[in-house]
Amino acid sequence: MSHIPMQKRWTVKSRPTDEVRLEHFTLEEAAIPVPAQGQLLIETLLLSTSPPARMWLTSGGLSGKPIPIGDVMRGSGIGRVAASRHPGFSAGDLVSGSFGWQTHSLSDGATLNPLSKVQAPKDLPLSTRLHVLGASGATAWFGLLEIGRLREGDTVVVSGAAGSVGAIVCQLARERGCRVIGIAGGEAKCKWLEEALGCAAAIDYKHEDVGARLNALCPGAIDVFFDNVGGDALDAALAELAIGARVVLCGGTSQYQHDGAWQGPKNYFHLVYRQATMAGFYVFNFADRFDEALLPLEDGVRNGTIKYAEERYEGIEQAPLALQRLLSGENFGSTVISVAAE
Repeated sequence: MSHIPMQKRWTVKSRPTDEVRLEHFTLEEAAIPVPAQGQLLIETLLLSTSPPARMWLTSGGLSGKPIPIGDVMRGSGIGRVAASRHPGFSAGDLVSGSFGWQTHSLSDGATLNPLSKVQAPKDLPLSTRLHVLGASGATAWFGLLEIGRLREGDTVVVSGAAGSVGAIVCQLARERGCRVIGIAGGEAKCKWLEEALGCAAAIDYKHEDVGARLNALCPGAIDVFFDNVGGDALDAALAELAIGARVVLCGGTSQYQHDGAWQGPKNYFHLVYRQATMAGFYVFNFADRFDEALLPLEDGVRNGTIKYAEERYEGIEQAPLALQRLLSGENFGSTVISVAAE
């Protein structure tokens, strides 16, 4: 009997009330779909995942619409067109989009599953388009330079500093003559921040008192706090703001596991004392300007001035584990799931 290739996909089985576990998903197999007229079949090559994926299971995050039980878990990535009956795409094209946690998917190129064609970066791994040369890079660039209004000589503190966005923020600030202090979890991450990324200091939130360390390193002197974590880290930084400081709200990894019961900042009135501002932003509001960020970042990666770390998982079967490690802070760098050979 000949082997019939099958599609694998993770669907949502139940909604977590605290930590995400394998039991909240089901791995299914089905026949690989066949594109109808106007459709194309995509073979997923790479998937990325990020902490806000936790909210897709409960509140729905930005959309306010959680993934229905039984539907494929959401996830973005890069794929190859395996078959096409669409005039705008040909077999072999590389595309990016929200394919979900599955090995194959159908798209009409627009409403069913909006796609963008991907140009593989010359001499660089394709996976960089999922983080440093993708949304993470743009988030760091516009969050720091436009929302944070960075100035040479600023003292910049970054929470989640060893993560996909935070690591780029640290390097952009350092390149522009700023003193950078990173907050991360664990000795290895803190060592990487100091030795590889050039941070003036790194604070290990798992083993150190973040508030006490910030008070020792930069008492009342934080010009820009780039926050990827929220919770206690945000409160600690608010207590040490400089006059005219800018707080950039990018993420809340300390809060996602308890989506719906968010911890607000207790020290928010320091914004008044220090005549500071705090603002959030949505990176895709800058989508028409992404080249402003990604072209110089690509040059930086190529010449070695911008470094990144990548944690890889082999096979679609590893997707839930990748998300679990990301939410627990066990991951190191950008999370990439390799689904098929590039």
